Amino acid sequence: MNTENPSDRIQLSTGSFTHKELELFLSLLPVELSFVDKDDTVRFFSNKTERFFLRSPAAINKDMRVCHPKKYLPMVEQILADFKSGAQSHARFWRSDHKGSFICIDYHAMRDADGTYMGTLEMIQDIADLKQLDGDRNELIYD
Repeated sequence: MNTENPSDRIQLSTGSFTHKELELFLSLLPVELSFVDKDDTVRFFSNKTERFFLRSPAAINKDMRVCHPKKYLPMVEQILADFKSGAQSHARFWRSDHKGSFICIDYHAMRDADGTYMGTLEMIQDIADLKQLDGDRNELIYD
């Protein structure tokens, strides 16, 4: 018997989650996610046990500038300025030897249906295994 109250579900345009389901869903994605709102405030980062970059819960609701090393701040500020102006919508970087991984760092401007800038999504993923893929795999093989 399902005792779940439908109003307890987080409603999205293509479905819904309970809070617990959404937390699990986000934690299982093979990327680290961070969201900085239109005012450059850190609003979210995914809860991963193994992280490429340290994230402290203290960063939530703080200016994003407190989360980046000073040497990268000019570049990050340029990305945000270009996203806000509409000049750009995506920036990608990669590091070939970061803690033994090959990581890809993607920044995406988040815009509503009217094109209004709503914030920035940062995604970090280890793509070392993906770079090794070749040909096709069409049968079930558990790794």
